[in-house]
Amino acid sequence: MTVTDYLTTCALDKEIVRIDGLDNLLAELKAQGRNLNQLTTLANMGRITVLRRDDLIGAYTRLCDAVSSVIREVR
Repeated sequence: MTVTDYLTTCALDKEIVRIDGLDNLLAELKAQGRNLNQLTTLANMGRITVLRRDDLIGAYTRLCDAVSSVIREVR
């Protein structure tokens, strides 16, 4: 089964929901992921030793809360 066939089969008889403003949320999620990967790499290389992790955790938590809110609204 091709990817197109699979997606078509999954979408049949189901409501398709489009969420306005989700592009900004996904862009922020990707940016936070890149930042987290870069910081992890630098920490593993020993190039950074002090990290303002409370700020990072707070920002990531707010982002995850926003994604969870969208998921609850769609369901």
